Amino acid sequence: MAQVLVVADDLTGANATGARFARAGMRVATVTPEHVTSVADEYDVVVANLDSRHVSPQQAADLVTDVIEAIWPVGLVVKRTDTTLRGNVGAEVEAAWRAVRDRLPANQRVRALMVPAFPNSGRTTVDGVQMLDGTPLERTELVSDPFCPMSTSVVADILREQTDLAVRHVPIRQVTQTMLTADLVAGEEPIVLCDALDERHLTDIAEAAAEAHRTDGTVWVAVDPGASSTQLSYALRLRGQAGARGPMLAVAGSLTEVTQRQMDTLARSGPVKFVDIDVERLTDPRDDHAQEVARELTSQLTSAGFPELVVARALPVREGAGGTPSRRALPGRLAELVCEVVQDVHEEAGAHSLPSGLYLTGGDVISSVLDELGVHAFEVGGEVLPLAVHGHLSGGPLDGTPTVTKGGLVGDDTAASECVAKLRRAAQTRLLQVYSEVSEHIIPNTSGS
Repeated sequence: MAQVLVVADDLTGANATGARFARAGMRVATVTPEHVTSVADEYDVVVANLDSRHVSPQQAADLVTDVIEAIWPVGLVVKRTDTTLRGNVGAEVEAAWRAVRDRLPANQRVRALMVPAFPNSGRTTVDGVQMLDGTPLERTELVSDPFCPMSTSVVADILREQTDLAVRHVPIRQVTQTMLTADLVAGEEPIVLCDALDERHLTDIAEAAAEAHRTDGTVWVAVDPGASSTQLSYALRLRGQAGARGPMLAVAGSLTEVTQRQMDTLARSGPVKFVDIDVERLTDPRDDHAQEVARELTSQLTSAGFPELVVARALPVREGAGGTPSRRALPGRLAELVCEVVQDVHEEAGAHSLPSGLYLTGGDVISSVLDELGVHAFEVGGEVLPLAVHGHLSGGPLDGTPTVTKGGLVGDDTAASECVAKLRRAAQTRLLQVYSEVSEHIIPNTSGS
């Protein structure tokens, strides 16, 4: 059965939200309400376009209730809202909350987690006020919207126009990993509204909400434009089978100064998480450093809101430490570590969470890792730059994974960034191919929205 139901009020928003779930590796179909049950067995995420933005509040609420009843049970219900909160927001949020609550035991706590921010599109929420490129909604051209003129940007007031459900507001100063979970479980208000300014806030909210679900059993109805709910579904371990996977994994086993400079440049190029490796400790059989690194790598590869790239970086051996034996043992120990992490990720989160791309630098490290992973062949695609090759793995647990290999002394300071950019494009192409294969039977909306 479907793991996620997205209830949208127009086709544009429905498809945009569906695309975010697809990028997270889930099979997605956008359908009209009458088709939700017919596709529930085939897709991980069913996006129901109700086309309800301009109908009466009562009609919109009835449509929401009906579609949730039709597909229940699912792991997460998402009430997709417009990024500028136009439409029947209050009526539809209340209907979604009641529909889920009515289908669970009376002692089960159900709350609507409202995160209206969409930072990458200039939509943020500060002090409970929805902003468009830093300007309150009623001070933008939305004040004269022909269908939904916005007279206020206070989210609680927008909700209050159509619902009496109480709202608990979590201000931006509370949106931190250490404080959020307590805030999300506190109080009895059915709706919890969270401020957010950037993607990090969305990640923190998702992780805290998932933790609240695990600790006190709170069932969440996600209310947002799509940016937050995709992270929440990941944090709740609601993952699909479309074949797209987790972050890219880089293994920087070369100890050359060139590689270290390349890693420094890579750190400035985007969302990268480095897990540093002490070579002497890693190669000491009496030390538990390998287990520490494996746990950290596994955590980063499976965490909610994971970074785009996780780098296992071997740090140069300290001067005077007599590190020649350590250097010689490094490729084998790194290979064993990578194999252990791949196995742990598979066991903890499933095959669909394995790395979406693999970058290896250091000649001996490359050979050792591919051998340890049981790779039968490296299907060569071409060169990213001289002596840096891209292709796909054949055989082993990472079969089909886009991979780039590069010698430790190859390229200038930007070489690793160029290789990762190529890897990113290959991983995205692979996802689009898989998504295309599983989306052949998507039922189009024909309402003319």
